[in-house]
Amino acid sequence: MDEGKTQTRPWHRLGLSDRAAAALAAMGAVLAVIVIIVVRSLGGPSAADALDRYVAAVEAGEPERAAAFTNGDAGLVADTIQANIDGLDGATLTASVTEVAESGSDATAKVKMTWDVPEFGEYEYTNDSITLSLTDGEWLVDWSSRVIHPALREDGLRLGTVEEFSDRAPILDRNGEELVSLGPVVDVGVLPSEVDDVNATVAAIAAVTEVDPEPLTEAIESASDDAVVPAITLREEDFTPVEAELRAVPGIQLAGRETPLTPTRDFARALLGTVGPATAEQVKKSGGELDADDIVGQSGLLAAFDSELAGEPERSVVIRDADAEAIETLESKEGEPGEPLETTLSIEVQSAAEEALSDVKGAAALVAIDPKQGDILAVANRPTEAGLNIAFTGQYPPGSTFKVISTTALLAGGLDTTDTVECPESIDVGGREFVNFEGFASGDVPFSTDFAESCNTAFVSLAGDLKPTALRDTAERFGLGIDPDLELDAFGGDVPPGDDEVEEAAAMIGQARILVSPLAMAGVAATAQSGEWHKPRLVATDPEETGEPLPPEDLDELQTLMRSVITSGTGTALASVPGEPIGKSGTAEFGTADPPKTHAWFIAAREDVAVAVLVEEGTSGGEVAAPIAASFLTALPIEP
Repeated sequence: MDEGKTQTRPWHRLGLSDRAAAALAAMGAVLAVIVIIVVRSLGGPSAADALDRYVAAVEAGEPERAAAFTNGDAGLVADTIQANIDGLDGATLTASVTEVAESGSDATAKVKMTWDVPEFGEYEYTNDSITLSLTDGEWLVDWSSRVIHPALREDGLRLGTVEEFSDRAPILDRNGEELVSLGPVVDVGVLPSEVDDVNATVAAIAAVTEVDPEPLTEAIESASDDAVVPAITLREEDFTPVEAELRAVPGIQLAGRETPLTPTRDFARALLGTVGPATAEQVKKSGGELDADDIVGQSGLLAAFDSELAGEPERSVVIRDADAEAIETLESKEGEPGEPLETTLSIEVQSAAEEALSDVKGAAALVAIDPKQGDILAVANRPTEAGLNIAFTGQYPPGSTFKVISTTALLAGGLDTTDTVECPESIDVGGREFVNFEGFASGDVPFSTDFAESCNTAFVSLAGDLKPTALRDTAERFGLGIDPDLELDAFGGDVPPGDDEVEEAAAMIGQARILVSPLAMAGVAATAQSGEWHKPRLVATDPEETGEPLPPEDLDELQTLMRSVITSGTGTALASVPGEPIGKSGTAEFGTADPPKTHAWFIAAREDVAVAVLVEEGTSGGEVAAPIAASFLTALPIEP
């Protein structure tokens, strides 16, 4: 403005004085208020309407739409709303506007908010920190995180959930001793950002642990730089001897923790199982109940009874900061401790089973059962990989151990064990030649000798004395072909009738299409000892079921024959075992090789325990499996 000139105001140019202009302005303000009142009376926008629209959009799970009813940055608002929904594990909101108070172009409100949070339930509060503003004739929610919850007092805070489990309950043996309990382990991992030579790092870890190099290499190469790649978890006793070597490996990350452990690494591992962080597949299948940080059962009983052993965690709704750390607890619900799992297993018997298989290099299994109740006392496998339970799920021809069934069927048909039944070197049935192991022949001998020496040709010659379904029906009385119906997968055997005379002959010696598991054959040995089949039990609460008893006279004959196997037949490896056990060897052919490969079997029983031993690709039951059964039984004191 130039000096010396008088300022001319706009209303002066209209010929209005200052006083007149002020009066007109006052009238305009009053008119504006009148217009607002009239608009509202005609159903125009209100703060309550705007808040209702915002709340409805959040309830519908539509953050982008909700953002349109606020005065915040649309992208930031939508992201913040979604982050809170995600933080509450995908919770859904039910909200009720309980109060809206307008004052000119401002308004305050109260909203009752109830989130339905998965695994937590309802989380309810009243939010009295919501304000609205009238801007260009439109009411908008004044945006801040406090619109979601009054405790979110600054940007970057959000709602979240936390689960805290109590210690997992133990798995107990039949006497209340802990088979699985908490023990120290060390997680060995690799941080890719600190690794210059992946192959060298993996090779160094593999040199002192049992880690598989190929998948670990692939995992490190595909991981982000700041993500620790798990390599292996070591028991404390396995970690201590190699600690120095591991600490020297570039990129190594070591973290100690406690986890459920068996008494030794190999102890009933396939049966009891392992625990570990939830896999991607487990998280996906859980429908939101698990995340990658949850420790869950991965196999065996630890997986089958995961929820019972873990119990219910204490669940909380919390506030998390920008680093996702929980900084304040808003509400908690108490959890429940896990329930111990009482099994039928015996630590003493299981230890004897593991020791008996300790020198076996290939695949093998041993199952021990209490013949009086069917309780499973021990389950040992080689190799000792979690989830590889051939003792329960393996399907093998039983070979000559099946002669216990054949003999029982023959006894029911009137066979006298003193009758002479020739044992030639070979016999032809329907064009197929059947031979004895290593070509032996006993000639004209009593059937009792045929049984003790496991003469194949003698049994094959008697196939025509039985009805086509006799072996299957007799096998069922020993539990073969009956679903064990256990908490873990298990094969109860399959004894189909022969399709022709060749199959009927082969079935007499446990070949043809007959298949069994070590568990099933332990049941056969237990039935031969007690005289009646007992459904196998693995958990103390499993019901007891008993089959039809064998005729006493047939049982006596069968037990006499099985005792002769040990005193003078193919099972003399058990001759000095206390308790006068009964038994039967088996050498089961399989495959198409010439000569065929064989599995080695031995089943045995005495009053307190029955056992089945299988060694894959063993040369013969008497030479390979019988000594293992002898070692196992000798290690156990006879129980009354």
